[in-house]
Amino acid sequence: MPEMISTRKMIIQKAGVIDLDGLYRTMQRWFYDNQYVFEEPTSRMRPGSDAGPEYEWKWKNWRKVSDYVKYHVSVFFHVWDAKDFEVIKEGKKVILTKCRLKIEIDGNVELDWTKKFTETKFSQFLFKFYNKYILKEERILSLWWDELYYRLYKLQTIAKEYLDMESKGNAYYDIW
Repeated sequence: MPEMISTRKMIIQKAGVIDLDGLYRTMQRWFYDNQYVFEEPTSRMRPGSDAGPEYEWKWKNWRKVSDYVKYHVSVFFHVWDAKDFEVIKEGKKVILTKCRLKIEIDGNVELDWTKKFTETKFSQFLFKFYNKYILKEERILSLWWDELYYRLYKLQTIAKEYLDMESKGNAYYDIW
């Protein structure tokens, strides 16, 4: 049976005026640029309150690293009290949204995603042996978990920079 190793969940929260469509496209472009398969299983709008409607988007993305390792990245957008208005920015009409926004970014490293070690008890023993003694847990964490974590950190930084947040910037931008 494949094993999943989770990264830490990253959360971005902002209230104010946002180019929501631009943020959506910028983050989506990151997945395409990094060769992830992009899926959006959930996209919904609710009436919300008098302040404005509520939106939710869930993204499920994955990328094959090798025949043994696969990365999974989940992104959840939640927008409350959204009100759109038009402004002229650099000579072009742009639709901005005044809202409250929460973005959750989460990742998993899946080991044995091809399920080569799941068929028999002996192959399951080999799976445990391979991970514990050949790959070693430190190598799994230092190679694949570390790489995925810093890639997600870059995605978070891209979103923060697009939202023009005070905590934008990334000390680890040149890693992976």
